[in-house]
Amino acid sequence: MIVFRYIFKETLKTQLSILLILLLIFTSQQFIRILSRAADGSVPTSLIGQMMLLNIPYMGLLLLPISLFVAILFAHGRLYADSEMTVLRAVGVGPSYIMRITLVLALLTTAVSVVNTLWLAPMAREKQSELLDAAKADPLSIPLESGRFLSLDGGQLTAYVEDVQENGKRLQHIFLLQRSTDPEEAAIVVASSGHLTTDAHGTPWVTLSNGKRYAGTPPTTKFSISEFEEYRAQLQRKDIEPSSRKLAAIPSSQLYHSTDRKEIAELQWRIAFPLSIPILTLIAVPMATVNPRQGRYAKLLPAVMLYLSYFLLLSAGESAIERGQLPTHPGLYLIPLVFTLIFSVPLNLMNTRLWQRIRLFWHKEKC
Repeated sequence: MIVFRYIFKETLKTQLSILLILLLIFTSQQFIRILSRAADGSVPTSLIGQMMLLNIPYMGLLLLPISLFVAILFAHGRLYADSEMTVLRAVGVGPSYIMRITLVLALLTTAVSVVNTLWLAPMAREKQSELLDAAKADPLSIPLESGRFLSLDGGQLTAYVEDVQENGKRLQHIFLLQRSTDPEEAAIVVASSGHLTTDAHGTPWVTLSNGKRYAGTPPTTKFSISEFEEYRAQLQRKDIEPSSRKLAAIPSSQLYHSTDRKEIAELQWRIAFPLSIPILTLIAVPMATVNPRQGRYAKLLPAVMLYLSYFLLLSAGESAIERGQLPTHPGLYLIPLVFTLIFSVPLNLMNTRLWQRIRLFWHKEKC
């Protein structure tokens, strides 16, 4: 039990460290991407934090398998490099026991990955789409910035505010251009100041102070000019169509009953990642075996190349199913099966008596 706790703890500790580092790297990249979208106005700045949090489940889909795979190589590689595995073997702890300990951690990671991939990640994607749709419909979510022209309402309204204060609530030196095919509705409004408010019923209002309104459309000369000390207007919520949902946002239960090739490929993609965790564990444990003279990272590069080939094959398989070049049955499940037969089984048979007898028999036949 002491050996079980020691190896389990060492591998889990390394896995969590790698997962945290990878999350920081991918989160930073995602943060830059969301910031660029906020800069061009497609994502309100108030939603940046929520968008970042809702991206974590989807990143977990990709990071959970590789964090365990690399953790086994690091943790077990260190035990071999420090000759601790040699001592454990001397007291009767064989490779099969090491494998059983690691498979317990792999099954726990698989359970977390199943919940995350099949339920949490699609729900987070759907929540992201709902937040963006709600922001597009909310007039107070307009990303006002000082000294920047803003096109609103499909280009029918152009706004410019020289100075935006108090997080967009107070405005200074405002210019509005309202386009319309009706000459009486087309107008230019300028005001020295203004502010945005919300009443007790949650209705947003804009109030402009000390301004003028010029109504009319060139080339006609019929213009009307009116001055106002205070001009107050209600901002209507926009009725927008819900944005088209990505495949990643569709619930897994809905994908299960689908006959569309893209949706079938998406469901198999979600299942293939948790399924890869025990299979890659069966590969990583024997590959972590190194000679102390070689160092703990001796087999890291070929192991990572093997993992990348698995991931790229899954990605290529998903595209092939969508294009109809790969049948939906067995579909993506073919790749874990191939890796099991080509890598997992041979690597775990190498230290068995059966494998040694086959080698002896093979050499005798050659002699």
